[in-house]
Amino acid sequence: MTLIEGSATVSRELELNPEPGILVESLRDIGYSFQSALADIVDNSLAARATKIELFALPMQKSGFMVGIIDNGAGLRRNDLLQAMRLGSSNPRDTRVQGDLGRFGLGLKTASFSQCRRLTVLSRKDGQTSAFCWDLDEVVKNNQWNIIELTDISSLQWLEKLGESGTLVLWEKVDRIAGSRKLQSGNIERLVSEAQTHLSLTFHRFIEGSHGLRKVSIWFNGYQLQPLDPFNTDNPATQAGALEKIMQNVTLQSFTLPHASRYEDAAEYVKYGLPGGYQQNQGVYLYRANRLIIHGTWFGITKKLPQTQLCRVCLDIGIEEDESWKIDVKKTSAQLPDDVRERIKKLMVTIGSPSRRVYRRRTAALTSPDAYPIWRRYEKDGKVFYEIASEHPVIGEFRSSLDSEKRRCFDSVLSFIGTTFPLEALTYDLSNDADKVTMEDMSHEDFVDAARAFSERLMRKENMGTDDVVAIMKVIPPFKSRWSEAALVLGVDE
Repeated sequence: MTLIEGSATVSRELELNPEPGILVESLRDIGYSFQSALADIVDNSLAARATKIELFALPMQKSGFMVGIIDNGAGLRRNDLLQAMRLGSSNPRDTRVQGDLGRFGLGLKTASFSQCRRLTVLSRKDGQTSAFCWDLDEVVKNNQWNIIELTDISSLQWLEKLGESGTLVLWEKVDRIAGSRKLQSGNIERLVSEAQTHLSLTFHRFIEGSHGLRKVSIWFNGYQLQPLDPFNTDNPATQAGALEKIMQNVTLQSFTLPHASRYEDAAEYVKYGLPGGYQQNQGVYLYRANRLIIHGTWFGITKKLPQTQLCRVCLDIGIEEDESWKIDVKKTSAQLPDDVRERIKKLMVTIGSPSRRVYRRRTAALTSPDAYPIWRRYEKDGKVFYEIASEHPVIGEFRSSLDSEKRRCFDSVLSFIGTTFPLEALTYDLSNDADKVTMEDMSHEDFVDAARAFSERLMRKENMGTDDVVAIMKVIPPFKSRWSEAALVLGVDE
């Protein structure tokens, strides 16, 4: 082990602050989450042209919770690695190589320091292996910027996974994850699962090998990540707008995702809603050099409404736009330049209209007289009203079984229920998270009674044959979603 005083490079940059122990603690509070810190390390691996990246986040019996990121990239020689361990090892104003996902030369260190107190980086290139370590406890203890050069690397965790070239980043003394010393297996699984989803989304283009990128495999605790395309472009029901070049190095394209009814698998619908659901994740998806940096925001241009929850807008910018977009060190925040903001404002009507049309069509279908709705929609004096449709076959069948006095009482109950509809509560819930608003399923017994009443009413009152009744019930709720049960009631094949 060799101490390199002042880390051989950083003392000039930090000489204005004579207290490294104080400064190093402030460096830890930039605001990384666990998953955004991991993404910053993956950026370095991609910049090194890695085609395979492995991440590990595991509790070790002796060392506590540890994190390792290993890639098969180009690797670094000793002096280059020492330079990379500097704080602020590059100038954000320097011209960057196309595909370089870094900017400030801080990501490796600040992302790591935000989660751990001991950072070790080992890199191998041209048969040479070098390793350096920042131990923040030593920096604070000695009040000096001393970086440690490791001469014995045989005990480093996951060393055996490093190939002929590449880099290993190791986090030890992980103290910023809530309760890291007492992490239970369930908490670790949740932490890792959330990070896996984040990386699958953030780097989906690299994992896909799309947009002219070389394909990269990313593994996390032995699980190979699959790309999570937020626009679900493989689904034929996704509506894609025209690709538009707004300004130099900036392109825009809008997408309207399919309605829930267009998915055969409910799990797939939830998957593309992303964590938080469709309403929360509508808005702009900003990519810098094909890496997703911000998603699910309208940048204050408009509100997130239930009617536009299927709308997502892809904005692509080049690395030349960093300064004008005010990309931060974490690559998790940005500001729209004025001309781009104005252009999006003008596009909002057309961007959101496909999503609104989807819901208008759904509403029209569910309230059409041909659909036999339970609730009837009508407009009066510029306002929209909903009332219980007393002529609905199921309601009508029950109502006809009552004598005149009970029928009058039943009509009063329907009117009472209709006028006490919880409109404000429903509006509030829909505006906060529309995906959580749903209805309880009918029991099998209740469903059978309803199906029987509906079909008998149509056959007796409207003189319909079985084929006509089947054709209607197959396409209206609740029968279409539970057709196998309805078919048994009607005595027909599914």
